[in-house]
Amino acid sequence: MNILKSPFQARLALAGSLFSMTVMLAACGGGAEDAFTPAANPEAAQALGTASVASGEGATDSGATAPAPEAWELEDDPVESARFLSRQLARAAATPSESAMAVTPTDTRVKWNPGHYIALPQRDEATIQKVMAEIKPLPQVKGLILRYEWSKLETAKGVYDFSRIEHDLALVQAAGKRLFVMVGTKVFHPGGRAVPDYLHTAEYEGGAYKIVIAGRDAIGSKERYGENAALHNVKVRDRFIALMNAMGARLNKHNALEGVTFNETAMGQMLVPLTTAQRATYFDNLAQTDAAAQRAFPNTVVMQFINFPRAYMPGLISNMVSNKVALGGPDILIEDADLNTHIYPMYDPAKGKVAVGPSVQPENFATTVQHGAYNPPKISDLYNFGRTRLSANYMFWTRVTAGSPSPYTRTLDFFKSSAFPKDASGGLISTCPSTYASCVSKL
Repeated sequence: MNILKSPFQARLALAGSLFSMTVMLAACGGGAEDAFTPAANPEAAQALGTASVASGEGATDSGATAPAPEAWELEDDPVESARFLSRQLARAAATPSESAMAVTPTDTRVKWNPGHYIALPQRDEATIQKVMAEIKPLPQVKGLILRYEWSKLETAKGVYDFSRIEHDLALVQAAGKRLFVMVGTKVFHPGGRAVPDYLHTAEYEGGAYKIVIAGRDAIGSKERYGENAALHNVKVRDRFIALMNAMGARLNKHNALEGVTFNETAMGQMLVPLTTAQRATYFDNLAQTDAAAQRAFPNTVVMQFINFPRAYMPGLISNMVSNKVALGGPDILIEDADLNTHIYPMYDPAKGKVAVGPSVQPENFATTVQHGAYNPPKISDLYNFGRTRLSANYMFWTRVTAGSPSPYTRTLDFFKSSAFPKDASGGLISTCPSTYASCVSKL
């Protein structure tokens, strides 16, 4: 029996189950009178993830409604947390920045263009071109963040295809903008593949583990699970590092490539739970892949989005800072007591040392607390929270277009208003982080 040990866990589990039930009932044509109804509130419908969109950097990081974190991900585990942190500190002391594993680059300048970036849940070329035209007159809006699944970047073992990234880099560069590339290792849509097919074998323990997805995504589908890369397997870890090395060799010096990011740390609701030892190995390996990615992209901001499990975050963030890996996050929910108490303080050890990049997700436009009632905050309030509480160098704004005016329209209006700072970074912190040798606008 799974017993929730805190009001936070109970609230999240209840909210998640009720929310999923409401969406499923709505999809089937039923539901309570006082339930959330997309038809009555189209802006909230998309902002809370009930609109079907292509994968960008939307709700959570997939455009789909992710279930609430599992109870164990929300728990404090002081013993495991201390053990994991100790391992990361020992690794940093033994091999500072893990530099012994790689040749030290002679050029250590980092491309540095802090400011605001638009995340596109729908990322076809027509949409990209439209958004480029909309933000071209706004110098503080530096460009886009787009998602690319590992399964699409490695078509066979050691066979890489970066043509889509290079095409998109050309599009943003032509408009004088820049691109953050999110490399996805977790998918929430039914039957989605997070990793290349060759990893789905016994040699790699299947390459990924199945995760439960929101009920709405599975309606009408035979496949009811997404998947997350099995980073607890050392061979999967090594293949991901190989991908980073290939990407870095090809793209690191591209001046339109501002950053490379990785999706949130939350593991998803596993169909077959990993053991405690496997979880610890998963985050050991994630720490190593983050460090390896930074080595592969010495002139590019490398960022890990963090949230859960709580026990592993202090150690992971310690490793990130010691290896010059930036810290991002998947949500700004400005009045959520639990996030303000447990998650947002995790940004503090990174501030000023590495880049910080919180994101405004679809749900954040609709409510100020997790799974809360429809209560859209002002765009200026989201902005001020990211700028002041989280000390952002970068802010990522999801393009949510439903409603009148839509959140995206309101965001653009704010960028054009007198309340929005007109300095180069749009009011965000532009000081070069202390762990970076030097910061330059271009190489």
